[in-house]
Amino acid sequence: MADSTERAWFLRCAADEVADRAVLVGDRGRVTKAATLLDDARVLNEDRGLSAVTGTYQGQTVTVAAFGMGAPIAGVVLHELAMLGVRRFLRLGTVLGIGGTGLGSLVLAEGAVRNESTSGTYLPPGFPAIADHEMNTALRSALAAGSRPWTTGLIASYDGFYTEMFAAEPARGAETRARMEELGRYGVKAVDMETSAVLVVARAVGARAASLCLASVDGLSQDKLTDGRTEAELDLLVTGLTALASVH
Repeated sequence: MADSTERAWFLRCAADEVADRAVLVGDRGRVTKAATLLDDARVLNEDRGLSAVTGTYQGQTVTVAAFGMGAPIAGVVLHELAMLGVRRFLRLGTVLGIGGTGLGSLVLAEGAVRNESTSGTYLPPGFPAIADHEMNTALRSALAAGSRPWTTGLIASYDGFYTEMFAAEPARGAETRARMEELGRYGVKAVDMETSAVLVVARAVGARAASLCLASVDGLSQDKLTDGRTEAELDLLVTGLTALASVH
């Protein structure tokens, strides 16, 4: 753990400014939304777009930090927060739904397929990307108490958004669709760029992690969630914060 006054290189915050648990989001706008749900929210950083705030939720101190997009920077933010003393991490983000996952549903990761490269710099390929059991139990309880549809299963994480996940050119369409269909047959419920790295990096640095995401895009049709997107993101944040605050 860092000295209480030593500041993290990129996050530019100190150990005495962060909680022992943190929400990791991609979109910095989601940090702003989360701050409205926190009591006594304090802005820690906005440099490089890595926005971070600390506040209290249901009496529990929580830090919310944005990493942007992709496994490498998600790993940097998690690693720096871990060095500052954070021991529980919850990714709250968006995913491409596959395997029967409906648009607007929440997806709880039981584990993840490691098709990104960042986790391999921390632990060997054979090491599983598994969510923390206690955190997932709390998340299941929070999901069951809500009204939004949800599912649980595997999330597959990739590096190449336009080359592996979402076909930007017609020539890649058939290949991408076949990949999504195959993953769905094996119980994969969603695809993203960060979940497997978050789960593995957390284990490597002695922390615990879980991932709960909103299916904002259909991975097969490539349809996007438009109607009700704001309400869906609020449900994601409230569900995640409620669960994270309850974990001991």
